[in-house]
Amino acid sequence: MNPTPKPLHVLLVTPAFPPFPGGGERYAHALALNLAHQGQRVTVVTSTAQAEQDFWRGRLRSESAAAAPGELCVIRCPLRPFPGGRHGLLVWRKAMTLLSLLPGDQTAVLLRMARLIPPIQGLREALDTLPTAVDVVHGFNISWEHALATGWEFARRRALPYAATPFTHFGVMGADRVARNSTMDHQRRILRTADRVFALTAVEKAGLTAFGVDPRRITVCGGGVDPPPATIDQSLPAQKYGLAQPYVLFVGRAGYEKGAIHAAQAIIALRQAGHEARLALAGQSTPEFARFYARLPRDLQEGIRPLGVVSESDKHALLAGAQMLVLPSRTDSFGIVLLEAWAHGKAVIGARAGGIPGVIDADENGLLVDFGDVAALTAAIRQLLTDPNARKTLGRNGQAKVARVYNWSGVTGSVLAGYAALLDEADRKQRLSITN
Repeated sequence: MNPTPKPLHVLLVTPAFPPFPGGGERYAHALALNLAHQGQRVTVVTSTAQAEQDFWRGRLRSESAAAAPGELCVIRCPLRPFPGGRHGLLVWRKAMTLLSLLPGDQTAVLLRMARLIPPIQGLREALDTLPTAVDVVHGFNISWEHALATGWEFARRRALPYAATPFTHFGVMGADRVARNSTMDHQRRILRTADRVFALTAVEKAGLTAFGVDPRRITVCGGGVDPPPATIDQSLPAQKYGLAQPYVLFVGRAGYEKGAIHAAQAIIALRQAGHEARLALAGQSTPEFARFYARLPRDLQEGIRPLGVVSESDKHALLAGAQMLVLPSRTDSFGIVLLEAWAHGKAVIGARAGGIPGVIDADENGLLVDFGDVAALTAAIRQLLTDPNARKTLGRNGQAKVARVYNWSGVTGSVLAGYAALLDEADRKQRLSITN
């Protein structure tokens, strides 16, 4: 009879964690909860960020929450303001990407510079003073890599197995500015030397392999989605947000890279051609979108409705009432909101960029357009608005794929299997060192 495996103490290191509203943060949170519910001890070390602006404005109060069995221990380290605010951060990041393009390996300098991406205070000290021993270190998010890199360094100092879920953004064909932000020398070093890399899609695995990560150490574990709430206020979109039908929904950070501006331009083109559709944008805005929206004439603003960050219940009510979801982004390694839309039986439109083509099966459960191709996006939205049967078929097929493929039980099982392989390898190496 095999003994019951001893629960692991898993350390998750991530730049942000809910209530921060990002998809990667919700992914880390769902995985952490499922690991804990399966009996693992989970400690999360993160920042105090509650919105992206905190990464440059700062949020200085530290927090920690002790956990009962089956719950999470979350340690939140303060963020200090970035010198020069958002502009200073962008300049610093640009300097890092340019430095990485120079001949030679710039890892040492870039790792020091990455301590400001974002400027989390006391992160190393929080890891070094954890009260109990750790079995596995798991870092998240290669785009805000201070946490991921610090977890990697901690694992190396303690000779612990290290796993990474990078949420790598390869942009369009891995060749644009978005890709350079995720594939600098130090980022490649971390992923090439990680004991395990968890990719969300086969597209991400192929990109990581092309950048030198051993495919034998990459596990494609996908993503999951929780079922929609049992009860949804169908009147909420109209009563709370003043949204008349028909409306198209965008969920995410409203910025250029996410395709929010392209979505707005597509809706404007449709309205100018006589269609009545509106675009509702749920999520935090960006300065470039605010400038774009402010320059629109009042009559064009009528068709574009920035809603800001919405609650989970409001998001589900908006999804339930939408004609479709659009996510024409080049900075999504997966796009959990696609699964959420499918869970509601909604058709989706995404960009042929990043990890989205690894999630959407073109013309089967959604439509794909090239990033930045506003004419193609306009045509795709028009197609679904004017063909309810096609819209319903795509949504039903997406709903079936969610039920078949995207569940947190499967994701957590893949991650735990990856941890087990790491620990077996570490144990084998230890036995060999003792024998020799």
